[in-house]
Amino acid sequence: MKNARYRVYLLQLLLPLLVLSCPAAFAAEGKESLVKGAFIYNFVKFVEWPGDKAVGKLSSIDICTLGDDDLASAAKVFKAASTDKLKLNLLSESGAKSAAGHCHIVFISSSESGKLSQILADLKSHPVLLVSDSDNFVEQGGMIGFVVNDNKIKIAVNTKAVSASGLRVDAQLLEIALKVIDK
Repeated sequence: MKNARYRVYLLQLLLPLLVLSCPAAFAAEGKESLVKGAFIYNFVKFVEWPGDKAVGKLSSIDICTLGDDDLASAAKVFKAASTDKLKLNLLSESGAKSAAGHCHIVFISSSESGKLSQILADLKSHPVLLVSDSDNFVEQGGMIGFVVNDNKIKIAVNTKAVSASGLRVDAQLLEIALKVIDK
């Protein structure tokens, strides 16, 4: 039992450093979903939710996906990062409105590009972090977009969209972003 706790503790300590320092290594090996999952795990630490949705007040949070389940292989990242104090659940949702009430983070698959404006409208007034790998996601009003740059997975952040939903992004997350827009 102690060995399992030690591995979880070690993973929680090293995973953020590993992902933030060398995302290219993962992308080059075709493990994009694991890198995206690790980034999303770190978003939990570097984003502040208001009131009852504050992560520190909860024993579990839901990380939800809309569209093709691109993050299915990242489920092991969330399971390994879960602790006795905070469990990370990866759930697939059928629509944005059903995700609004319980999801802290919604990953919108690029397969949902045609519905993106409606999804963003449905979730606009909810304290839900919207993340996607769709092209120009943050320019269209999304919050955090995954961008491949020089074969490395990077992020772009739309601070205006984040603030409008009542969330706050830590400056450390903005420092690693390839692009930060306020639009």
